[in-house]
Amino acid sequence: MRAVLGLVGWNLGLLAGLLILAELVFGGWLGDTANSDLRRLSIYRDVTWQLSASDKYGRADTVSYRRDSFGFRGKYGTPADVAILAVGGSTTDERFVSEGETWTDVLSACLTERGAPTPIANAGVAGQSSRGHILDFDIWFRHVPALRPAVVLVYLGINEKVLDGRVIEDDVRRYTESGRPPWVERLLMKSALYGLVTTVRGNLAAWKAGYHALSATGGAEPQSRRVDRLWREASAQQVTVGTADHDRRRQAVAMQRKPELDAYAQRLRVLAETIQAFGAEPVFATQAGGSYRRVGEKISGNLDDYFELAAFNAVTLQTCGQLGLRCLDVGAKLEFSDGDLWDVVHTTPQGSRRVGAAMCESLLAAGIAPVPGRRP
Repeated sequence: MRAVLGLVGWNLGLLAGLLILAELVFGGWLGDTANSDLRRLSIYRDVTWQLSASDKYGRADTVSYRRDSFGFRGKYGTPADVAILAVGGSTTDERFVSEGETWTDVLSACLTERGAPTPIANAGVAGQSSRGHILDFDIWFRHVPALRPAVVLVYLGINEKVLDGRVIEDDVRRYTESGRPPWVERLLMKSALYGLVTTVRGNLAAWKAGYHALSATGGAEPQSRRVDRLWREASAQQVTVGTADHDRRRQAVAMQRKPELDAYAQRLRVLAETIQAFGAEPVFATQAGGSYRRVGEKISGNLDDYFELAAFNAVTLQTCGQLGLRCLDVGAKLEFSDGDLWDVVHTTPQGSRRVGAAMCESLLAAGIAPVPGRRP
């Protein structure tokens, strides 16, 4: 028995030693604290990747994905030149859309063509929701020299509806989970093992929501074609915006998700306050999904997905109205078609052109563009 206990103790000690070594190597305990915080949030700097998108939308050449020394995508000059800082999740980061083809690139080109040249920095981070956007200001944007955008444009909604239910209890002003003291959160942010756990948890949430379902089907057919095929198979489900049936179903989802929607409204308020404290104007833009399609006022496809996202979009617009913000209902303007998406949320370059064009028209119509020069 003594030999067995000794062997167990030795193995536990070895395991503990390996875990400590892993924390020191991959965690944020040593070296540049600010840089480790960025890595903890999957914010990369000084990277250029060549990625294949052949399985996603049949692209023959590779996708060029670049983030500069400040962690931004796009050609905007210097941080001092940035007029619009675009914030969002993977639908803004657009890892599988090449440089010059993202919706922020399309938006910039459109504004230039319309006589309102506006330098735009893309600060999208895959997987982020409003919780991460709030945190970004303290650990990222405030440390970028001379970054003083006039507008922070936040493209959000999709990631909000897959957040873990614990966010209802969050103290969003301090970004603490389930009542944890701030010092505990700070330690956890440095932990490589905790980062691994949260990454796995986030991917499981995305899988549960169906974001990875198409990737798991296999086969030679590009995922974009499967998106189109799956939509056609569900297209018999239809509803018209403004009808009694539409309003009834929308209200039912709003009641069912009320705690999550109330928590989302609170996060939006904190995010707006954070952006204003940064000296910029907050502009929130709604989103549309790819499991359903809109033509005018008619919606067809996966109506459960539509009504769920519509509930979060409605909160976005309602909160904007309450706070007196100029916000954009881009989700209501997006009419996706075949070839626009490679899964149920992420756009191909063709779809990104559609998003960028809708964003451009919305900004101009709301009087937000042209954006004045950088703040003194």
